[in-house]
Amino acid sequence: MSGPDRDPMQLWLRRLLTEKPDRTKRELRAELLRSGFPELTTRDVNRALYANRAVFVNDGETPPRWRVADPAALSRRIGPVLPAGYAGKEPRRWQQEALSAWMAAGRRGVVEAVTGTGKTTVGVLATAAAVDRGERVLVLVPGLDLLDQWYDVLQRDLRAVSVGRLGGDHEDSFHQYSVLVATVQTVARYEVLPEGMPGLLVADEVHRYGAEKFARALEEGFGARLGLTATYAREDNGLERCLAPYFGDVVAGCSYERGLADGILAPFRIAFVGTEFSAEEQSRYRDLNKATRELRDLLINVYGCPPEPFGEFMTAVNKLARGGHGDFRATMKAGRYLKAFNDRRKLLADCKSKYVALAGLAPLAHLSERGLIFGETTTCAEAVAVLMTRCGVPTRAISGETPGDERKQALASFRDGRLKMLAAPRMLDEGIDLPEAELAIVFAGTRSKRQMIQRMGRVIRPKEDGRPATLVVLYVAGTAEDPNRGAHEDFIEELVDVAEDVLDFRVGTTPGQVLAWATASR
Repeated sequence: MSGPDRDPMQLWLRRLLTEKPDRTKRELRAELLRSGFPELTTRDVNRALYANRAVFVNDGETPPRWRVADPAALSRRIGPVLPAGYAGKEPRRWQQEALSAWMAAGRRGVVEAVTGTGKTTVGVLATAAAVDRGERVLVLVPGLDLLDQWYDVLQRDLRAVSVGRLGGDHEDSFHQYSVLVATVQTVARYEVLPEGMPGLLVADEVHRYGAEKFARALEEGFGARLGLTATYAREDNGLERCLAPYFGDVVAGCSYERGLADGILAPFRIAFVGTEFSAEEQSRYRDLNKATRELRDLLINVYGCPPEPFGEFMTAVNKLARGGHGDFRATMKAGRYLKAFNDRRKLLADCKSKYVALAGLAPLAHLSERGLIFGETTTCAEAVAVLMTRCGVPTRAISGETPGDERKQALASFRDGRLKMLAAPRMLDEGIDLPEAELAIVFAGTRSKRQMIQRMGRVIRPKEDGRPATLVVLYVAGTAEDPNRGAHEDFIEELVDVAEDVLDFRVGTTPGQVLAWATASR
């Protein structure tokens, strides 16, 4: 049998969802097994559902609930013909669906798509469609690296469209160009769109612009608005306060499940590897933990800092620490909290046993084509680069402090294989166009689900031989990094159903055991 209409599983799925819609892939798998199908995985069911989006649709939640498409709704989902000004590759099905959903929402909304699935193409399609309508388009980016990347992509994929840049050494405007790629830092300082001129604002890494200083770049003159992000989340109230009122809701996207089912993403597995403090480090951590807890309670109960969300609390503490409000004691207490908080984070990031564990992972790095190491600070990135190089794995540290020419040279060496690994603090989380990698090691953890998702996204582009990507997260047992104490709970919950394996190697696991696990399916 061939074709979706003659595939037995497709027929049964259609029957099951017609009888009882809004079921998850797990519920459908259980029904198929009871109906006499041979052993199936949830991935088998997922692929069958995504393979025929003309028949099956989901609610976009996690996990998604499926139903049979309503014919009228289906006709609305097919979307428009590609914009006349678009000259890029044939868009993926999800990208066309996302463009259609955004247009159906009045050309306002956010597209949330996992890193590596091609959210930039949705922005390019929307840009081309806006230019076809005679509108100006502002593509807002958080830094100069993305400024150049977007400029290159738009130059390549738009037909007969003038594209300019604003930010850094560039001072182009809408008086000269139909499309401008601009840094948020520049646009936040003044109005860009001439009064009365119709326009579209495309905000890449839109989650960044919930901060008050960046939200000033969200000009009201742009009637059409599109936000792009891998994870639409912040640790403060920026989404509710700034972004949702301007862009509206998430209207479409591409999840891990969709990306895996469509073959856009590589299969992947995740290992948490436990380490432990020395006696001296443990004592120091205990003291810092006590200090941060007591000072946090004081700042909340006495000085009025909001307890949640954490980002709002930190914003208030930083404001107190800067002074100028007439309360010296509040300034002193806020400064003491920030110092204790940063010292505790640094202690976790520089735990000696993490370096031992990292050295034990050198054989895995040897076997990998390319790999990334995520640290907390520039100093940490430099230290792990030295360690891995001494272990025979050529590694280079890069950071925001690395001169542009040196950074380009390092990326070129990483691309051509002279470097096996790159080590960096947060600058690798997003915004830099990296060559394909298959191994990521998180040396210093983060409480941010968004940052963990971004790091995962760096290694899940499909590999030619189909091999899986591997994410290894080092943590100090018994601390805020420990998944057994709730660390990374949201991250784990999102990925546990789609990862090939999620395993916790407790303290005492040998490097050989981790290596055996990582190479078992190569």
